[in-house]
Amino acid sequence: MSVGWIVALILLGLVGWLISLNRRLRADLRQEKLHVLEFQRKLSVTIAELSDVKTRRKRLLAASTQALIIVENDHRVSSANKVAKQLFGPLDKKTTTFIEWTREHQLLELVDMVLANQKTPPLYFSHHDKFLEAHARSIKDRGMVTAVALAIHDVTELQRLGRARRDFVANISHELRTPLASIQLLIETLLNKEVLDDRKVRLELIDKITSQVEALGQLAQELLDLSLIESGKMPLKLASYSLCDIVEEQLARLLPQAERKSITLTLQVDPEIKVLADQTMVGRVLSNLLHNAIKFTDRGEVTITAEKCHTIDVTYNAADLDETWVKVGVSDTGVGIPPDQLARIFERFYKLDRARKQSGTGLGLAIARHIVEAHGGRIWAENNKTNGVTFYFSLPVED
Repeated sequence: MSVGWIVALILLGLVGWLISLNRRLRADLRQEKLHVLEFQRKLSVTIAELSDVKTRRKRLLAASTQALIIVENDHRVSSANKVAKQLFGPLDKKTTTFIEWTREHQLLELVDMVLANQKTPPLYFSHHDKFLEAHARSIKDRGMVTAVALAIHDVTELQRLGRARRDFVANISHELRTPLASIQLLIETLLNKEVLDDRKVRLELIDKITSQVEALGQLAQELLDLSLIESGKMPLKLASYSLCDIVEEQLARLLPQAERKSITLTLQVDPEIKVLADQTMVGRVLSNLLHNAIKFTDRGEVTITAEKCHTIDVTYNAADLDETWVKVGVSDTGVGIPPDQLARIFERFYKLDRARKQSGTGLGLAIARHIVEAHGGRIWAENNKTNGVTFYFSLPVED
């Protein structure tokens, strides 16, 4: 065989091999292209899912009522929701560190404890005029703590309610202890043989015991009433009534008490004024205010007035406007109220009469406030220019 044929055969084999190689490469290329397309599809799905997660995360952060913050291990804030920014102010993530933003070293210590992989209890701290509770959790990557998630919420109202509950229990204990101690002492005195033989003294002691029992009954009833009113379980039965009739009914009931103290009761209420009110409830308000006025006045005068006005604002001065409210005033010529205590007299159990050496449960004005506010009105007190105090409250006019 000649050299030419040998070369031709080699070239032919080489061409066949190249063609086969080309086919294999093209098949591999098609396969790789399919892999790339599949990868692109998966990548698109992953990006869409990541975008959806980010969107839901942003919505969750925006909807949360808590301050949510993520602090990286270099103390930079990578994420903070709107509530957190309202709490600590605007945030520049690039230039501001966590402590520069919050200025709360207690929070920084909490973050450092979590970064050190230590267990942390809830942190309670004050920030400006708020009392806050913070919880911290670690964010890990491959077993290493890389960031801290903080959840902070305002517990100011819970603190206030807790204090109110403690004060309430303390006040109840005090109010119960006094009459119970008196009853115990009176019973011990009554059991004395010499007292038992003296009918007059015995009856006097029994009268005093009865008085203390009635005081306990009044306290229990007022507590029940206050609870029902505050919970909305004592609905108002609104109807049209003559304000003058409601006042006269209470004046007639308290007239003997006023006469015993030489107090003049003066009524200055237009008989034509009609109010939209619950007669029984408004009667309780007037009874409480008149009773207090008589109790803290000696040989003086108690005056009841009423005028129409267009607003329940305490600063209102009568003008030619629509008259939709009646402002009722109960004025006395007694000792008045210290100016710094005027704002507190409607609190439960707040008793000025302790200093005045007078009895009472300290619940009457609190009940009166709730009743007036349930009618949509307001109640407040002002010291008179000369002596005594005037309690005002407003009721809607019946049109």
